[in-house]
Amino acid sequence: MLKTTASLERFDDQVSATFFPMDCELARDYPGEFHGLLNSRQLGQLGFAAVKSTPLDVYRRRSHIGKVTDSIYLVKVQVAGESQIIQRGREAHLTPGDFTLCLSSEPYELHFASDYSQVVLAIPSPLMEECVHQPERHMGVRMAAEAGANGLFSQFVTSIVQRLDDMDGVLAQRLEANVIDLLATTLSYAGENQRRDLLCNGVRQEYLNRVRQFVRKHLGDQRLNPDWIAAAHNISTRYLHMLFETESVSICRYIQQLRLQACGQALADSAFARFTVAEVAYHFGFKDASHFSRAFKAEFGMTPVQYRREHGAGLTDQ
Repeated sequence: MLKTTASLERFDDQVSATFFPMDCELARDYPGEFHGLLNSRQLGQLGFAAVKSTPLDVYRRRSHIGKVTDSIYLVKVQVAGESQIIQRGREAHLTPGDFTLCLSSEPYELHFASDYSQVVLAIPSPLMEECVHQPERHMGVRMAAEAGANGLFSQFVTSIVQRLDDMDGVLAQRLEANVIDLLATTLSYAGENQRRDLLCNGVRQEYLNRVRQFVRKHLGDQRLNPDWIAAAHNISTRYLHMLFETESVSICRYIQQLRLQACGQALADSAFARFTVAEVAYHFGFKDASHFSRAFKAEFGMTPVQYRREHGAGLTDQ
């Protein structure tokens, strides 16, 4: 195990030697002196490191990548402080117990705005890809401590690093298998949740699209209400209301808005000039003329008659 408290230049050299070339720079707004500590050890195919320092910015640049041919996944576990990790345009903001993945064959950035501590697990790409399905999906993605087994994995890896000096070869070999197995289980569960969320969101969006088309098609139908819409789509009325919970309006308000918009278009259209305002309202599903007039004024800031006059359809009837 390597232990070093170093100047920034020495720390930069030690980090590059332990992992691969990268640039460590003092955080832009940090006025103090640099202090850093790096402990590392290899357990079988896995590399473990405990890193802590004063505020720091770290860059793995394209110019570094050609200097090392081996591709390595780094699992970065936040122990103390916070960090921002950027790769593939994704930003993971880590707090204690969180972790994320970085890949050495692509550029990335690490930003530590205050004193921090991280445990870093280095895994050769072939081993990672053998054990974890499409690990690149998790690059630059925050694996929150409170979700799934993420926190358990973080605690396990952190506890191993704290005892690296006391481990013999046999124990290290067994722990290597346990670490990989737990990581694979953790990421697999996260992947299943992502797929399930995508599926649920896809199904939800499909229902929303169908409901919207149905409403537009039946604006003039007096039966158009949540119960009828739900029955027409073989879903419960409760589920229909749930579909619109994340929308800007409820299903009832959505129906009313579309009906008012249709009425406004009709009142401004010469093709509807021979229809009275009440007839236009009834044509698009409004049953009560006074209710229609109040709703129309609330939507457009003027009465239906004023709207018709202003938009030049020619009739001025009540």
